[in-house]
Amino acid sequence: MSTTVTPTLLRRFALRHWKLAPKQSALLVGILALGVAVFVSIRLANRAAVSSFANFTDTLTGQSDWIVQAPAGTLPEAVLPELRAALGTRPVHIIPVVEAAAARPPKPGETNRFGRTTYTLLGVDLVALSNLVRQQETGRAYFGQAAESRGGAAAAPGGGENRGDFWTSFRAGPQVWLSDAFAKPAPAEVELILDERVLTLPVAGVIPHVPDTPQVPADLMILDLPKLQELTGKQGRLDRVEFLVEPGPRADERREELRTVLEEKSGDRWGVTSPGARRESAETMTRAFRLNLNVLSLIALLVGLYLIFQAMDGAVVRRRAEIAILRSLGVEEGTIHRVWLAESAVLGLLGGALGVLLGWAGAQASVRAIGQTVNALYFATTVRAAMPSTFEILLGLALGVGTGLVAGWWPAREAARTPPAQVLHRGAAPAPGSRLWRNVALGLLFLAGGVACVQLPPLRFAGGGRFPLAGYAAAFLWIFGGGITCAFLLPLLARALRAWGRRRAHARVALSHLQRPSGRHRIAVAALHCAIGMTAGMGILVASFEQTVRDWLQRTLHADLYIASNGAQAATSRNRISPAAADRLAQHPAVAAASRLVTYPIEIDRISTLLSGTDLTLLRARSNLPWVQPPRDENAFDTATNETLALVSEAFSERFGKNRGDVVRLPTPSGPRELTIAAVFADYGNERGSILVDRTHTRRWFQEDAVTNVSLWVKPGVNPDALRADLLREFSGLSVFTNARLRTEILRIFRQTFAITYALEIIGVGVAVIGLALTLTSVLLDRRDELTTLRALGFARGEIALSAAIEGGAVAVSAVAGGLVLSLALGWLLIHVINKQSFGWTLGFALPWAQLAGLAVIVSVVGVAVSYAVGLWGADLPADREE
Repeated sequence: MSTTVTPTLLRRFALRHWKLAPKQSALLVGILALGVAVFVSIRLANRAAVSSFANFTDTLTGQSDWIVQAPAGTLPEAVLPELRAALGTRPVHIIPVVEAAAARPPKPGETNRFGRTTYTLLGVDLVALSNLVRQQETGRAYFGQAAESRGGAAAAPGGGENRGDFWTSFRAGPQVWLSDAFAKPAPAEVELILDERVLTLPVAGVIPHVPDTPQVPADLMILDLPKLQELTGKQGRLDRVEFLVEPGPRADERREELRTVLEEKSGDRWGVTSPGARRESAETMTRAFRLNLNVLSLIALLVGLYLIFQAMDGAVVRRRAEIAILRSLGVEEGTIHRVWLAESAVLGLLGGALGVLLGWAGAQASVRAIGQTVNALYFATTVRAAMPSTFEILLGLALGVGTGLVAGWWPAREAARTPPAQVLHRGAAPAPGSRLWRNVALGLLFLAGGVACVQLPPLRFAGGGRFPLAGYAAAFLWIFGGGITCAFLLPLLARALRAWGRRRAHARVALSHLQRPSGRHRIAVAALHCAIGMTAGMGILVASFEQTVRDWLQRTLHADLYIASNGAQAATSRNRISPAAADRLAQHPAVAAASRLVTYPIEIDRISTLLSGTDLTLLRARSNLPWVQPPRDENAFDTATNETLALVSEAFSERFGKNRGDVVRLPTPSGPRELTIAAVFADYGNERGSILVDRTHTRRWFQEDAVTNVSLWVKPGVNPDALRADLLREFSGLSVFTNARLRTEILRIFRQTFAITYALEIIGVGVAVIGLALTLTSVLLDRRDELTTLRALGFARGEIALSAAIEGGAVAVSAVAGGLVLSLALGWLLIHVINKQSFGWTLGFALPWAQLAGLAVIVSVVGVAVSYAVGLWGADLPADREE
């Protein structure tokens, strides 16, 4: 019976009201869609950033079975004959690879900024790949297959074909193959910045797309291996070696046998990984970053949950009489409950579907900001589009339906349990969840639970990632607990305004309702309290972070000029400045002192980090590192005594659990080194952590004198801007920043990193203010008889609106007061718990007084204005009218 009745009731009872109030129904769907869209867009942008990194390697390494790579530095080519001899007659193909990164020069008039597109250059043995394809009809080697598919002829720029001998032309000089997505038609040549040089490379052809293989990204370029070795100064060295087992019977067994042989021959010289390891490493490195953004993206959805709760509450008010009639006609309580839940689910489904579409559109806007952050902190990535997969679509729909059901469950329960006699006699029904929101003990219990969660450690992932699950649990407990307790400000505010309201009839009416606030008032306070607390809390985090970074820059950036390759546009770019160019910079007549720094990505216990070498004596004399654990003596800065000592960043200390006095075992091309941590310093340049040693030692360990960047101090009387102009004319492939310009660029990247949070704050507050309007709408609908009486007593339309404005303003002011207190707690939590556990950075605490005051004034004024508008609408309500 109930199964048959439910669809009929849903159609006649719910959908009929949606048609009668289409604007309100559309608003609810839109608000829910907005919350889902924010979550989906950020998730898509996160996935796109990581998958873009994977695309750089899937086209080649995705075809290999195993990869051999040095834990630090490069591999000597001499390992190739050694590996071939160790493998004997096993049917295994060996593919050496050299990898580099480059960027296109800035266009005329373009600002020299960090964050331009990074191009990945792969040097591969094309002859070996061609032979491999001839032996394997399966075409597993992608680029060789691509060439073979054109009959051995290269696809010429513009889409034609070169009929000459491809291999001869490719060996003639440094030339590149471009992705088919790079440009149409392909140019005859490309200009790239590699290290400190601007190179013009002829385009040999286009890599065609082969069906059933990964799409070649537009940012990938292929060169012959010896030519890229020559261009990068890696003669006789390789970045990795890939191994491909021939298919056939017992192929899986031969793959495991191959891995065993490679690991036995390794010692400490290399590690053996699978083709998917780089993708997994990228995902591991950014896991905390992505999880944090996903959680923050739930701000709008959390406030939207309050809003849907309020909307369903309003629906209960409007349909009380109908519910009572249905109950009187024998419709069971459970049936009415199911109808309400079904309505909530349909609302959530529509909101989720619209949210997925909006999320896809929003991802196109947010993907650049996330991509820039990934570039700055983790690895090179270029994201052009973020398309939702089936999983994202289903997740968005599930999120919408789940939010609708959670928000609608209690109103549905209250609607089903409302006694028919009470409603038919026009008695005022309590708001859904009234008892819950009046329970101050429960609110205090939530607050205490949050304090307990703060004491718990973060989750730790493989690869060194951490996620502060308990920290976020504390935030949500404080939000809900604060929302319940904050509502108790309403009667206090009413008593405080009693003297003022005695001479004003409209004020007395409003204050009488505030002295005993309904459940709807309390829900509105909780929703607005949540939005303000999270918005202001994020504002405190951003202000504290920015102030900390400014102080850090003030203490550490003392040089006049900072110079790096203009091709280095990501955290993992390995562009170098040659020793000759570094010497010319240091010996310039206008330069008083020069500091050189070189950085190597390394792995310790399979966790990625950075090893840096610099002149520690000069660093000590001309910089002022902010110490977390200061050195006990000066031995760490003396080249004669610091070969076994290292300085580490705070992020490294947190990530690896190492402190001053502990020993770290570093991999280097010349063998492992055991270093004692002499001090821990604060550094906000990367989340992976860094180890700082004297460059005298890294030069010997890595047998390399090229550097990553150079810092210059000019002589007295020299204008740094004039010297910068001279250096740019002499070194067209370098980026040269003055001290002030570098600080500006760092802060620009910082603000871009937090750009998404600003949008989330605006959305959260906007949704909460709409919730306040819906609450007052429900309240006024519940007071139709009272409004009729007030009009009969001579209350003008404006006076009724003023009464509603006072009521709504009191709700807004109470929420602002409680929200600002919550923001202090959330700001402290974000700074000292969530940030610390996620990234290992110690931040100062700064209060953006102007921003907080502006937020309080804007929300209060908007709350009063919205309430006044709702009051004008309510003043015209007849005593009996269906909405």
